[in-house]
Amino acid sequence: MADKRCENGHFIDESWDLCPYCPAQDNEPEIPIVRPSRFGGSTTDARPAAPPEPRRPTPAPPPPMPAAPRRETTAPVQPPPMERTVAAPKISTDSAAPMRYVVGWLVGLSGVARGESYPVRVGRNVLGRDRRSDIVVNDDQASSHHADLVFRPEERRFILMDHNSTNGTYVNEMEIEPRRDLVQKDVVRIGSHRFLFMPLCDEGFYWDDEGALK
Repeated sequence: MADKRCENGHFIDESWDLCPYCPAQDNEPEIPIVRPSRFGGSTTDARPAAPPEPRRPTPAPPPPMPAAPRRETTAPVQPPPMERTVAAPKISTDSAAPMRYVVGWLVGLSGVARGESYPVRVGRNVLGRDRRSDIVVNDDQASSHHADLVFRPEERRFILMDHNSTNGTYVNEMEIEPRRDLVQKDVVRIGSHRFLFMPLCDEGFYWDDEGALK
């Protein structure tokens, strides 16, 4: 219930500044009357609004000032980098690998190797199906690294060693377990391929740094 009264004693809402029940005076300005609405908002009695003022023409903007000419800046010239001399390590020729002289041969007796000779050199010679072997044995029963044939110049010995092959290594049809010394005309069998062993170096002939000694 409204408990605010106007000058003439009318009960009005507290948010009203003017009483809607009092007659309007001639010198009072047209003020819209705001009454509370049911949903907490407010409603305004529309009264004729004053005519809008005529729009004034907007003055044209002044012409832009001409841009100042750009100055091209050049980067300072950098001096060329100083060349440094780096000392390279000297390559020593004393540690060159020793020459692997031929000390014997394996001569093919069967298969595609028949009549072919394969040199045996100082040190270890790998026998097997792998193309990187020293002596390639093109046989399906041969392992990639089947055996090693080693010549020891200080002992003048030829030693044949099986390299854990699947089908074994044979000399004169006897399986070696796991090594055996070779002598002249021994027959080595790997798979179905047979080779005749012919040595070059023995007790009376061998290689040194200057050549063969007898």
